[in-house]
Amino acid sequence: MESGTSAGLENWLSYIESIHFRTIDLSLDRPRRVLHLLKLKTPKVVITVGGTNGKGTTVSMVEAAYRSAGYKVGCYTSPHLISYCERIRLSGLDVNPELLCEAFSAVDNARGNIPLTYFEFGTLAAFYIFSHLRIDVAILEVGMGGRLDAVNLLNPDLAILCTIDIDHQAWLGSTREKIGAEKAGIFRYRGKVVVADPDPPSSVISRLAILQCEAQQHHKNFEVRPSGQNVWAWRHFGDATFGVGLPEEVQIASGSLIRARNLSGALASVYALQDTLPIKVKDLDALLAAVTPGRRQHVEGEVSLWLDVGHNIQAIEGLARELAREFVNGKTRGVFAMLGDKDIEQCIGLIDDQIDEWFLAELNEPRAISIEELKGKFSTFKVAETAGQKNAAMVFRQALEASQPGDRIVAFGSFYLVGDILAAHAKRIFS
Repeated sequence: MESGTSAGLENWLSYIESIHFRTIDLSLDRPRRVLHLLKLKTPKVVITVGGTNGKGTTVSMVEAAYRSAGYKVGCYTSPHLISYCERIRLSGLDVNPELLCEAFSAVDNARGNIPLTYFEFGTLAAFYIFSHLRIDVAILEVGMGGRLDAVNLLNPDLAILCTIDIDHQAWLGSTREKIGAEKAGIFRYRGKVVVADPDPPSSVISRLAILQCEAQQHHKNFEVRPSGQNVWAWRHFGDATFGVGLPEEVQIASGSLIRARNLSGALASVYALQDTLPIKVKDLDALLAAVTPGRRQHVEGEVSLWLDVGHNIQAIEGLARELAREFVNGKTRGVFAMLGDKDIEQCIGLIDDQIDEWFLAELNEPRAISIEELKGKFSTFKVAETAGQKNAAMVFRQALEASQPGDRIVAFGSFYLVGDILAAHAKRIFS
């Protein structure tokens, strides 16, 4: 197969979509067999990040600290916004397409006739790259769940569990207890764990006890509290072996409770690994300043812009609180699309009091619903006429053209929506 060019990468991506009859197949047996055949070297330190919300942000924060400290860091996240190469970061840069094609080829040669899903194939390609580049620390974001996710093939030196909420019920279960049990599958016997969720399900706490994990839990071992206007104080509770050489208290400048909580979990994580991956106080500044594109991203200007990939109830509730804090002279226009297997009605009900006019888009994805079906869920809300436009980038453009200085646009509901908008309008948004 052609490799080393953008066309070669697109060919590979089309190919790996075609070799398994299911998009999702939660099982570790097949990818484990291929991993064994690849004969890879495991990175010196593996950090696995699970949970429902905050995973990508936590990866970026922890990555920033270790890069600042001079470690060779590799990150694996999903999904991507614009380019598949975003999924694998090496020293802060997206993977080179040629190297990615080489990794795809190695995985394909090793698998023989073993079928792999799109996500499994990409995960093994990331492992191949991390092995061959001899990175110091691999930070891996769980794709779905945890117990049966392909990322869980590698034993983590630290497992981080972000907040847990209802999502992907068809695969993980319909309650926080069931979902928590699946996500706690990334824990290991007597392994290090950071639980950043301030109210974790009992299934998570039970798993920590059964496995005798060396756990750091929000409220129990560390906390973040208001310390002034838009300032938070993070501190840990006096464990002499925790974060040696780092301050017991860290000031966080943020108007966002959600960001403060994500920073709290990230701080606890680098403190928990201080004996293995030591950092200095200056490296905490990089962690505190880390920004993740598309995650509650606020762009100030004559028209204030928010871009958020949040697509479940907990995420939408958090976004609504952020929007309520921002004073707006004019109107707020919501550019929105969400996959059909989400609780769309409840999500829009949670945030509608922050939206004056809705601009709806249709996603080009198998799980998407039609624009007509989506409009049917907005029968009691004010929906703009988009002149037959369905594409997210075009709908966003119409919202921009309808806005005046002092207005606000909020584009949210899906990675695919935000990715399409950034692909078409990044220069306009950030210039």
